[in-house]
Amino acid sequence: MRQNRITSSSYPKRPFHSKYRPTHFDEIVGQEHIVSFFKNVILNQRLSFAYLFIGKHGLGKTTMARIIAKVLNCSKPYKGDACDQCVNCVNISLGKSFDVHEINAALNTGVDNIRYIIEKIQLSSVHSLYKICIIDEVHMLSLNAFNALLKVLEEPPKNVVFILATTEIKKIPNTITSRCHKLFFLPVDEMSLASSISKIVWIEQGNITNKALLHIVDSSEGSFRDAINLVDMLM
Repeated sequence: MRQNRITSSSYPKRPFHSKYRPTHFDEIVGQEHIVSFFKNVILNQRLSFAYLFIGKHGLGKTTMARIIAKVLNCSKPYKGDACDQCVNCVNISLGKSFDVHEINAALNTGVDNIRYIIEKIQLSSVHSLYKICIIDEVHMLSLNAFNALLKVLEEPPKNVVFILATTEIKKIPNTITSRCHKLFFLPVDEMSLASSISKIVWIEQGNITNKALLHIVDSSEGSFRDAINLVDMLM
């Protein structure tokens, strides 16, 4: 009987937006002002209990939140960044940490979803210094869910950090935004986008003309994720 050959093409291709997702502060593209802010905050131990990341889609808000979670709980941090090798870093990278809780409010809008997260973060940490609660698309929460979130923001548990991310800040109640340190993510500049695209194409052993590069940069409108997805589809 003929045996099937297993080749690299036998496996599902990993999408570029996942394959090239930054894992360290220095890999973040176009948000140097926020990277600098958090490095300074962490090195000087001036951490707030709640941050609100604001900006259009594809700028790295959720990615930044995950990196911050790693840095805060890294056993061997170096110059304000994570080692990416300790147990905490590995578990957070794999999404298996008991001390980092992340939900997408676009899919989990109800009050029960928020109450579940609140119950989790109030438990003692398993291995980490901080409990991290990441809520993406936070503007999608229901009114009751916002009220539940407000209660815990009014009296935050010790060593808990909330990181909320939104593309539509106007839909978030002022009672929530007023209790968060607001950080604005900017559209990625054309030079940084072009440089990142060229690097990815080179790594993937492809070629790209200057005209195609400019088309991708223009079409992505400052969104790093959109630019990578375009490269992925074209290649």
